[in-house]
Amino acid sequence: MPNTQIVSEFGVSAIQSLEGYFLAGGSSLIRAAFAHTYFVDPDKVRDKTPYYPARARVSREHYPGLGKGQSAIWRVDDRPVVLDDNQYAQSAWERYTGTSIARGSGYGLRHIWGHPWNPDAFTAGWNFCYMPFWAGMLTERQHRHTELEQAIRQASWDLYFRDNPVCEPPDFVQDPGLDLVSILDGQSLRIMRRETSYSASRNRAATPTIGITEGDVFDRVKTIRRNANQSWVNIRKASRLLQGKTHEPFGTKNVESSAKSIVRKIQRETNLSFAEIEALLDEHGLG
Repeated sequence: MPNTQIVSEFGVSAIQSLEGYFLAGGSSLIRAAFAHTYFVDPDKVRDKTPYYPARARVSREHYPGLGKGQSAIWRVDDRPVVLDDNQYAQSAWERYTGTSIARGSGYGLRHIWGHPWNPDAFTAGWNFCYMPFWAGMLTERQHRHTELEQAIRQASWDLYFRDNPVCEPPDFVQDPGLDLVSILDGQSLRIMRRETSYSASRNRAATPTIGITEGDVFDRVKTIRRNANQSWVNIRKASRLLQGKTHEPFGTKNVESSAKSIVRKIQRETNLSFAEIEALLDEHGLG
């Protein structure tokens, strides 16, 4: 039987308690969070930001009465957008970094500066970090750890805007003015970058032994789709289903089976993996 203790009030806050354990272990909550937080390579962001400029997250305030998949207008510049939950933000992260969102891993994608309803910020690499849930929780309004939130924003500013900015910073993005080097005590920022699956396939396709170009691959995919009279939307759903990813529901089981069959045919005839097929569709804005 373990010992028991009667208490009449709570001790320190849960966040203070967590921080105390990190300090007792010779670290800090901020350094522990940064040790497991990943950012997009600034060069990748400079090449393309936002990744999907016609996508924005649903918002009761900014797009009242509209839901995922519906068309809307971003009133700042009268831009037509299609509303999303987080699917296109996650796709942008995968395209920027070459790594997939790991389901059930305890990690999640965060918008550093918020404003996901803004199509210039929703899929922008400068607004992304991939961090543990316990750290991400501390950047949310209801459990905010102000110093951690500001340190993450300082990292974004230093990476993407301080020197050779990746783009003109929007008005809600400003230098927090922290000395991040001192706060992290020499700890490095972690930049996630792998060659994307589709880039790898393009490199393979360019080799004489295969003798097929990127254009040939896409043309073949288009031909298979056209002959099967299958929609790009269903092909993308099936490519995600065959990877074990979440996806929008199919209309019927027959449609699902047909779409999976077409994706497998594309895989056989182009030598693309299911992930590469999804990436190809994303690159061409299909589905």
